[in-house]
Amino acid sequence: MENPSNADTAAAAAENGANTAQEVSSTTQPVEPTKRSLRVQTWKKIQEGKVGIGFNNIFNRIPAFVDADKAAALLIQEEEFKKAEHIKVNIDRALHDFKEQALLADKSVYLPSTRDSSALCLKVDVPADATEEQKKEALRVQDILKFRTEIGLESKLKLDLVVIGSVVVSREGYRIGRGNGFADLDIGLLIELGAITPDTVIATIVHDLQVVDTLPLDLFQKYDTPVDIIVTPTEVIRVAKRLPRPNGVFWEILSERRLKILPVLQQLKEQEEKSGKTIVLKSEDTDVEQHQNNRRRRGPLRRRFQRGNPGRTTSQTDNEQQGENTQKRAPRRKGRFVNRRRRTTKSEGDQSAVEGGAKSEDRKFDEGGAGERRQTKKKNRGPRDFCVKLTNLTRDIRVKDLKSELRKRECNPMSIAWKGV
Repeated sequence: MENPSNADTAAAAAENGANTAQEVSSTTQPVEPTKRSLRVQTWKKIQEGKVGIGFNNIFNRIPAFVDADKAAALLIQEEEFKKAEHIKVNIDRALHDFKEQALLADKSVYLPSTRDSSALCLKVDVPADATEEQKKEALRVQDILKFRTEIGLESKLKLDLVVIGSVVVSREGYRIGRGNGFADLDIGLLIELGAITPDTVIATIVHDLQVVDTLPLDLFQKYDTPVDIIVTPTEVIRVAKRLPRPNGVFWEILSERRLKILPVLQQLKEQEEKSGKTIVLKSEDTDVEQHQNNRRRRGPLRRRFQRGNPGRTTSQTDNEQQGENTQKRAPRRKGRFVNRRRRTTKSEGDQSAVEGGAKSEDRKFDEGGAGERRQTKKKNRGPRDFCVKLTNLTRDIRVKDLKSELRKRECNPMSIAWKGV
């Protein structure tokens, strides 16, 4: 017979073990946090807190949030803004209210240049006698070069204030962006050319949910940009001790393809080489261009979903998956919808039936009566080692997004049967 005291001890230990296992399994924080896991955790907080603007515009980008105008109003009250004459602001939606306020305060406002331009940045140009509405319109124009003046590499621009977006930021000044590296590269370029000096203040505008006390220091590299001021809708946080900034462009971590995407970098490289500097780029191309996955959609909602919308920016990835993501709208006939079967695309071959007799064969049930469809054998394919089923996908995820994430991880599945959400 077992000793009662031992039995109680064992029961207590088992109960504690169960509780511990439950706590570990229920946590959303990885054992070793990564920048990606911290981004996802923050995006989920914004989504669950219902403070993000646009249900599908939170993940994989700098999120726009409610009360961003209140944060902008706090920043323009600070002494750094009042003294600043030249202010550069990124194009994130969360910063739009601040851009308007800066323009209305008669500041010289600069925006990032387009990716096919060799300009350092773009200056917003409006007439001195422009009304408030005309100044706001200058920021909303569809033509990116309207009310814009290109600032070249040879300019002697000195910025007083730089405002960037963030996904998560610590009170110590460490910042994590969306992950494509363009904001950090832009800051490094401005530092390289002297546009950002030690006197330049770097600020970020975020929601309170995006602010944490600390972030793991081992996640940050020499090219990561810290911030000096953090502004939320409720407070202004001043970093107690300024963190080291990048000292310029780190060519050794850039690929040749990244330079082709940003002509301004290519132009700077040629200037540096003419002056006698030896520049060696990264030999292996591992840069991730996330802007190919996030298609820019403009105009009214009705126009966004028109087939062949010329206002939509496409990329090579988009073109490859053009047939996979377009859902044809059923034609309207005399007030009634006519059911038309969508034509199966090549990439959907795993989940669609083939024409003719193979289609009826695919619908046959097995003899056991389990109700499962018999899979059609595919030619020229080796045996499958295993299959992975992904569920709980959000409605804005497309097959091209999945393929892009798999490519980043050097995973090349033999086939993908895409069934959406």
